[in-house]
Amino acid sequence: MLKKFFGLVALIIALNFSVTSAAQKIDFSVGASSIQSVTDNAGLLSAQEIDSLNQKIQRVEQAHKIKIGVAFVKSIGKSDMITASDNLLDKNFANGINGGIVLLVAMDKRKYEMSTDLRMLERITDERGIPYLKDKFQSSLSAGDYYGAVNEFVDGVDDLMTFYETNGGAYGNVAPQGFDPVAAGGAVVIAVILGVLIRSSLIGSMSNIRHAMEAIDYLKKNTVKLTEKRDTFLFMNVQRRAKSSGGGRRGGGGSHGSGHGGGGGSF
Repeated sequence: MLKKFFGLVALIIALNFSVTSAAQKIDFSVGASSIQSVTDNAGLLSAQEIDSLNQKIQRVEQAHKIKIGVAFVKSIGKSDMITASDNLLDKNFANGINGGIVLLVAMDKRKYEMSTDLRMLERITDERGIPYLKDKFQSSLSAGDYYGAVNEFVDGVDDLMTFYETNGGAYGNVAPQGFDPVAAGGAVVIAVILGVLIRSSLIGSMSNIRHAMEAIDYLKKNTVKLTEKRDTFLFMNVQRRAKSSGGGRRGGGGSHGSGHGGGGGSF
C-alpha cells in the first residue's frame, strides 16, 4: 500500500514537471502557436518588466505598422540561432504591414540573433541597420541588463523606422533630410575661390619677399661643412598581418535563408 502511495506521488510530480516544461518551451517551428511580444523562458525579467516592454512594443508597432518580437530562452536545443530566429519570425511576427523583426537570445550559448522579413529588410538593412541596432543594445546585454537591452533594441527599431518614413529610404542608403548635395558643392567652390583670393592678397602685401630667378639663387655657398660621415643601422621592425577572408554575412556571422535578413553575435 505504501509502495502504491509513493508511486502515485512520483507520477504526480512527473506530470507537473512535464506540464511546466512544456509551458516554458517556445516552439520555433512554423505552425507553432502565437506568443506575446516579449517571451522570457529564461527567468531574466520580472512580470512588471515584461508588461512594460509589451506596452512599449505595442506603441511602436502601431506607430509604424510593424511587428516586433523578443524571446529569451535557456536553450534552442539542436537548432542553430539563425534557423530558430527565422522560424520565430515567420510564425509569430511576419504579419506586419511594413514588416517584422525579432530578437532571439539563447542563454546557454550566450548568443543573440535578429531576423527580419523582406519588407523589414527594405527598411532596416543588414549593412547599416543591423549594426546600428547592435550598437544600441549589445553593451547592456553583456552587462546583464536585459530589461535595458530590450528597451534599447525597441528604441533602435523605432529610430530606424522613423528615419525611413522621414527620408524615404533606409538608414545608410540616403542622406538625411535637409542635406542638399548641390548646395554643398556650391559652398565648397565658393570657399576655394575665397581661399585663393585671400592667399593672393597676402602674398602681394609682402613687399620684402620676391621670387628668385633660379633655384640656385636660394643657396648660400660655404654655409654647410661636414666634419664626419658615418652610417649607423639602428633596428628593423617587421609586422605581419593575415589577409581577411572577406566572408561573413549581412550584419555579421552566417547567413539567413531566402526571404530573411538579420544578424547577431555573442555577449
